[in-house]
Amino acid sequence: MSTRLTVVLILLMAMPFEAAAAKVKAKFVDQDKKVVLKSESKLVEKDSGKEYFGKVNKKGEAEFDKVEPGYYQLWGQAQGHMPNKSDWLTVAEKEASFTLTLVAEDYYRKKEQEGNTALTQGKFADAAGHYEKLLELMPKEAVIWSNLAKAYVGAQQPQKAREAAQRAAALDPKQHGDLEKQLNGLINLEEGRVALENREFAKAVAALTQALSIDPTNADAFYALALAYGHQKKYSEALKNIDEALKLKPNEAGFLEVKRILTHNAGIK
Repeated sequence: MSTRLTVVLILLMAMPFEAAAAKVKAKFVDQDKKVVLKSESKLVEKDSGKEYFGKVNKKGEAEFDKVEPGYYQLWGQAQGHMPNKSDWLTVAEKEASFTLTLVAEDYYRKKEQEGNTALTQGKFADAAGHYEKLLELMPKEAVIWSNLAKAYVGAQQPQKAREAAQRAAALDPKQHGDLEKQLNGLINLEEGRVALENREFAKAVAALTQALSIDPTNADAFYALALAYGHQKKYSEALKNIDEALKLKPNEAGFLEVKRILTHNAGIK
C-alpha cells in the first residue's frame, strides 16, 4: 500500500505545473482622463506574439479572459482618437487591470503643430515643451521623439538630443535609424557656430570639420568653416570651403559676399 502511494506521489510531482490563467481588464481614457467608451483593443504576448482580443463592457472596459502569465503590450484604438500601445505589462495574478490613454486626434494634431511651429521659428525650448507633453500621453510615438531630439539640439542640450534620437530609432529603426548620426552632425555644427561667435576659431574648425565628416552636404557648415579659417588668415583653406558651400548653394548672397571678402583679403585679383 505504501509503495503504491509513493508511486502516485511521484507521478503527481512529475506532472508539469500549469499556471492559472488570468482575467485582464483594460480601461481607455482620453487626455482629460475621460473614459473612451467605444474602443477596440488587444493584448500581444512579448515572446510568442500571441494576441488576445478584448470584449468591451458597458463601462467602456475591455475584458480579456484566460490570459496566460507573461509580458504583454496593450494596444487600443477608437474613432476620433490616436491609436496607442503601452510599455510591456506583467500579467501574473488571477486578475489584472491596466489603463491606456487614447489621445483625441484633434488635440494631438494641435499640440504637434504647436511644437512644429515653435521648432521652425527657432523657439526650441517651447517646441521641446510641446513635444514632451505629447510624449507623456503617447510615449511610443517615434516621430515626436525625433522632433524632440531636434528641439534639444537647438536648445543646446546635446545629451538629451542623443537620448531622444535613440528612443526614436528604437521605436522605428527603418525611419529613424540614422537619426542619432544626423543629429551628431547638427550638434557639431551648433558647437562650431558657438565657438565662432566666441572667437574660438581653432575650436570652431575642429567642431565644423567633425560636422562635415558626418554630413558632407551641409553648405552652412562649409560656410562657417570658411569664416573660422578666414579669421585665422588661413585664406587658402577658407576659400576652398566657401567654394564648397557655393557648389551646394550657388546663389546664396551671404556666401557670395564672403567669397568676395576672402578673395580681397587674400590679395587675389
